[in-house]
Amino acid sequence: MLHIVINGRFLTQSITGVQRYAREIVHAFDRLLDARSDVTMELVCPPATTDLPVYRNIPVRRIGSGGGHRWEQASLPGAVGDGILFCPGNTAPIRSLLGGTKTVVTVHDLSYRYFPSAYSRAYRLVYNLMTPMILRRADAVLTVSEPERRSIIEHYPVVAPRLVAIQNGGLAEDVVIDRPRPADLPPPGYVLYVGSLSKRKNFPMMFDVACEMAASRGTRFVFVGGTEASLEQSDRSVPPDIAEHILFAGQVNETDRLVDWYNGAAAFLFPSLYESSGLPPMEAMACGVPVVASRIPALEERCGDAALYCDASDRADIIATLSRLLDDPLLHADLSARSRARAAEYDWRNCAIKTLDVFRNVDAA
Repeated sequence: MLHIVINGRFLTQSITGVQRYAREIVHAFDRLLDARSDVTMELVCPPATTDLPVYRNIPVRRIGSGGGHRWEQASLPGAVGDGILFCPGNTAPIRSLLGGTKTVVTVHDLSYRYFPSAYSRAYRLVYNLMTPMILRRADAVLTVSEPERRSIIEHYPVVAPRLVAIQNGGLAEDVVIDRPRPADLPPPGYVLYVGSLSKRKNFPMMFDVACEMAASRGTRFVFVGGTEASLEQSDRSVPPDIAEHILFAGQVNETDRLVDWYNGAAAFLFPSLYESSGLPPMEAMACGVPVVASRIPALEERCGDAALYCDASDRADIIATLSRLLDDPLLHADLSARSRARAAEYDWRNCAIKTLDVFRNVDAA
């Protein structure tokens, strides 16, 4: 019997792409276990975790003391026993890596290396210590795209035989897309962005695009996501004459609420400077929202011919590409149809099945 212990530290963290991946893949595991008698799983989390999820087949239990890195390093290793430890969120206990516990870790990216100025010194110190150890010692390492797999191998060739790329899903299969629009949301027809409002995601450029298009053609923009401290302290404020055209909706963690925002969008803008995979474009596509994305390998791999691409460093190109989409009803309808078809190719069930195959290979090694 294959037994998997899932590191539930992600339940205590704000929901960004890493935490959404963890939540969705565990839900997909739970559905798979309806028809599997050869695998058991449990999810363990810090004692202070609130609002524990309820699964049909995966028990959830609080263990140990403390939280964060302290809980992960000190309490988690003792809960694994003879099982395989699965860490879906970039980190893992050093004791497990060095002590012979079979460990599988998802390393989503090496962004702390690519964009060091976006992270605190303490964050970089932790990841510069932990990530190389994971890549050397874990029994298997997962990442979320072939471009990211190649990039990780370029920096850490030792991991190549144990590094597997498995694409994320999009929206979960049980999410209801077609439903009445809530009265508290703005009228449909806006350009939407979902993600952190950070420099790495190219938010300063998106803000400039929004201001210019709001002023020149009355385009409305909605930004969903949290803002990094360096931007909060900047002087980026919406000019009063276009204030009603630009809305900051803040962090939205509930999938159903995100779908409501997607359903009202005329276009989805995602000119990120770097992505290892990218969940929001696929979520938008699942709702039939045409996407304008940056021309970078991970997004081209994920979105294929169902999106329009722009140069993320060129404001004029972003504006021209987005305007072309908004002004051409035939192009808009064609991309909407292709978006739904493309999104259907990426589902969490397939991601979970491929991940279970990795667990089985590790168990047999």
